[in-house]
Amino acid sequence: MKINKTLGFSVAALGFLALGYFGVQYFGRNNMFTIAAAVGGAGAISYVLQKPNQPQSPSNQPEPQPTPMKTQRKGRKS
Repeated sequence: MKINKTLGFSVAALGFLALGYFGVQYFGRNNMFTIAAAVGGAGAISYVLQKPNQPQSPSNQPEPQPTPMKTQRKGRKS
């Protein structure tokens, strides 16, 4: 299993390097910097906007009811 992960990461890294190299040849350096900044910004925004996973309560147990607050009555002064 560890070999499969290492091989996958290596292939992905070589693929990204090749994509960057040929992208610079085709689009130019400044355009590739712009594309990289846009992708990085989109990743950062999607990370910030993710909703955290909250565990679901079991459906067979009712949710606890909030306890009522006791109010203190003001007495009359005579």
